[in-house]
Amino acid sequence: MAYTSKRGRRPSEYASKSSHSYIINDPEVAGFLANCDYPKKSEEINFDRAPIYEVKELTNNPIKNIIAVDAGRTPVPVKKEFPSSILTFYQFGALYFSMDDLDSLYVKPFIEPSEISKLKEIQRFKFILPTKNIRVNGADTLTHSVRRAIYDFFMNNPQGDKKFMESYKWLLFEEFHTPADIWKLASCPNCEAKEIQLLKNDMATNYTFECPHCHEKIYLTDTFRLHEIIDDEIGASGVVGYLGNVFEQLVLVHLIWVIMHIKPALLKEVLFIKDGPLAFFGQTANIHQPMKALVSHLIENQNIFIAGLEKSGAFVEHADEIAPKMAPNTAIILNNDYIYRYIIPGSPNATDPYGSTTYYGRKIIYKADDERVYVISLPTKNISANPQVDDFPNLDIILQNIKKLKSDMYDSALIPVSLANKLVSLANHPSSVILEKFAKKSMNTH
Repeated sequence: MAYTSKRGRRPSEYASKSSHSYIINDPEVAGFLANCDYPKKSEEINFDRAPIYEVKELTNNPIKNIIAVDAGRTPVPVKKEFPSSILTFYQFGALYFSMDDLDSLYVKPFIEPSEISKLKEIQRFKFILPTKNIRVNGADTLTHSVRRAIYDFFMNNPQGDKKFMESYKWLLFEEFHTPADIWKLASCPNCEAKEIQLLKNDMATNYTFECPHCHEKIYLTDTFRLHEIIDDEIGASGVVGYLGNVFEQLVLVHLIWVIMHIKPALLKEVLFIKDGPLAFFGQTANIHQPMKALVSHLIENQNIFIAGLEKSGAFVEHADEIAPKMAPNTAIILNNDYIYRYIIPGSPNATDPYGSTTYYGRKIIYKADDERVYVISLPTKNISANPQVDDFPNLDIILQNIKKLKSDMYDSALIPVSLANKLVSLANHPSSVILEKFAKKSMNTH
């Protein structure tokens, strides 16, 4: 790493213009590169490696309403001089509209602004993450500041008596069917003792536990395990992406929980669309287990329509590559063999299903009859290394409704996802500049 000029008194150190020759002429480097390969081109791909399904037309569409979930975030430096301090602002929410409103727009030659507003009924939530050199609520460290900020948000969510913490407890202890009594926490956020058993019956009314080793407080939200990857000196930037995904997933859970308590039959009429795959990643990966149990329970006893739409990444790049070879109105069911052979590195003979420790569904590539191609995660009855069409309940219903939700704003975009992103995303300019000024003015600097 080169030296930089901090005060402008001395020049910055620049990289050498000739050091690359040592890499090019090194036989070990050349030998290493000779043993590397990369994903195959479309003409080298054999579709026989995965089941191909021809999507059926619907005679009766049960979906009456669409709910799309998305999140946006932006880091804001509230103190740029040493030691620098950073906050990360999140905005996330659920966009709701009815299929009747959407259908009525398709048949009109001109669309009034008031009609577009029907598709923008959104409930927004805001959260601020202390990301570097910031303490909140009198916490001793950045780690404990992050823990407390997340806990307070889940407890004080402006939903009246419907807190996110209630629906999260419902999910974590699987109260939707035979409740679990214990959740095993990998480590205590206070003393770092391992394998802490959180007994549901020992949980206090404020959703906290007592560590059996140090007797300090453990929050229910510590089960996200984000405290394990926060460094009090370097910062909490490592949790930023994971936390955004958690917020999106927990909004889904919360809405399902509310519907289950108010009118369960509504679940049979709602298509939930999440921006991104149906998975929990990194430190939060364990939460995929109760989420998988929830969707399995609903598939067997109620019904549930959920789709995770991917907009970038290796799977989307692969879908773009093979799109010309796919027949319209077909879907490729992605299995281990196909994924590890053509999309990402791995053994095609692996017995553990792709994403078995993170996903609560499986991926498909869908090409609609208008030539648009989508990469979609759908819940499955079981997580299998070789999923079949029968493992995807409501496959025709979900895919035909996704086709109806097409948007011309971006490539292979959906109206609810693109609208939700517009309504919650925070741009670097001008959002970050405005939020920086707002935060500096509002913070206690004494």
